[in-house]
Amino acid sequence: MISYLQVENLTKSFGDLVLFENLSFAIGKDTKTALIARNGTGKSTLLNIICGLDSADSGQVTMRNGIRLGYLLQEPDLGTGKTVYDYVYGSYPLLTEAIKNYKIALESHDATKMQHAGEQMDALNAWDYEVSVKLYLSVLGIDFLDADVSTLSGGEKKRAALAALLLQQPDVMILDEPTNHLDTSMIEWLEDYLQKTRSTLLMVTHDRFFLDRVCTDIIEMADKTSYPYKGNYTYYLEKRAERLEILNASLDKAQNLFKTEQEWMRRMPQARGTKAKYRMDNFGKLTDFLNSKSTEKQVDINVSQARIGKKILDIEGLSKRFENKLLIDNFTYKFARGDKFGIVGPNGCGKSTFLNLLCEQLLPDSGVIDKGQTIVYGYYNQKGIEFDNSKRVIDVIKDIAEIVTLGNGKTVSASKFLETFLFTGDMQYNLVEKLSGGERRRLYLMTILMRSPNFLILDEPTNDLDIMTLNVLEDYLNSFSGILLVVSHDRYFLDKVTDRLFVFEGNGKIKEFPDKYSYYLEYKKVLESEEAQAIANKAKAIKQAQTQPKPEAKANKLT
Repeated sequence: MISYLQVENLTKSFGDLVLFENLSFAIGKDTKTALIARNGTGKSTLLNIICGLDSADSGQVTMRNGIRLGYLLQEPDLGTGKTVYDYVYGSYPLLTEAIKNYKIALESHDATKMQHAGEQMDALNAWDYEVSVKLYLSVLGIDFLDADVSTLSGGEKKRAALAALLLQQPDVMILDEPTNHLDTSMIEWLEDYLQKTRSTLLMVTHDRFFLDRVCTDIIEMADKTSYPYKGNYTYYLEKRAERLEILNASLDKAQNLFKTEQEWMRRMPQARGTKAKYRMDNFGKLTDFLNSKSTEKQVDINVSQARIGKKILDIEGLSKRFENKLLIDNFTYKFARGDKFGIVGPNGCGKSTFLNLLCEQLLPDSGVIDKGQTIVYGYYNQKGIEFDNSKRVIDVIKDIAEIVTLGNGKTVSASKFLETFLFTGDMQYNLVEKLSGGERRRLYLMTILMRSPNFLILDEPTNDLDIMTLNVLEDYLNSFSGILLVVSHDRYFLDKVTDRLFVFEGNGKIKEFPDKYSYYLEYKKVLESEEAQAIANKAKAIKQAQTQPKPEAKANKLT
């Protein structure tokens, strides 16, 4: 296999924190590779180094000569002083100029100009480019071409950056969380596109369905090094379990040997013979092995939950519109103990507005929201992640409570509580600005759960969280006895933690679907297929009626 990208003995650290050490791997032509690791282990940093936006302490990255590289950052910076149109089309100025000239020529109705502009389009193969542009803009919901890029939301920037990258059609495409801010239809389209693309892929994503459908290779970053797996996400899970089983057996054996050798070291501190020195050297190597291959720690979500009374939340005739757009129209529902709903629908259809209405952060145009006295909301939303970067991690938690009550009724200090979410002693005194995107989200999740909510509302909780933390969060939500509402485009996550859906269909319509998300997708495809067949049958009938020969008029008899 031809190697497009070679990473050799790469090391990167921030102060005393070593992200990875002597990291080596290769990306071959036509492969579709995903990087999987815990938050804070340097995935985004590694991608930045590969793309020349950061530098390593040592080691090198080698790209095959002539290879064109394209990079979608986790949080793209589109600059300022230009429109979305200029940004998306700006990758190919000659093509952009040719398309503009052709449109001007059409408007002028000048035959000579139109001929010249058409020849320019032919020479640059701009016709196919224009078709691709319209496709990507349509699929990714980019209908704000005249907007200044500096005014866009995070999600709009991500989609514009993705469209620009796809238009470049680079030889190697590097994607950092490409499914963030995409709705389900966009994600499914991107999956199909990336399966068929001739570009070689290297990506970081938490979307496990996406990993299974797109990836041919997995590289796991752990223990400051890398472990390659030749297969998709399901294959990786199987082989990783085997690796950890072998590792744990080796650790058990090494621990027993360590105890024996440690006792010998205590008894023979002055040994000078060759055999004794050899044994002492081996003891040092054994110690290094145990320190470098320590068993993985897991996030431990163990928080208390406020008591729930008989009355929970009653919604009657809820309606809300912004300007001329109707988002919620006469919605009624009475929540019951144990309700666990996923909330799905296209971007901009009112899902976040609905959550803000429930939490009394917005006022409805009409209708009543009647909340029970015992209800304690835990609202995880996108705006709430904005921390004061000058604060220390431990101060963020202490500002809420010095002592935290756990699910078993015991209490712990703020520091001990942070440790359960894998914020070690040193990390607790770091400034928030030093945290990775995933670590910030993990900290924000802590600030929500430590308030002992019994009505959890989670708006895109899976964005930027590592897969290991997602697995633990899913286990916690499955055992959560309160009420749960989740807005997410992560299909795997919704299937694991919810059993019903509120489906936002547009124009204010919200329908309840009484089963898991994967079943809804199957149901939706059947409906679309039936509707398509009905339209096709109707068109066929019309065509047949139009082509049917008309009966000849009968001649009247002359009498």
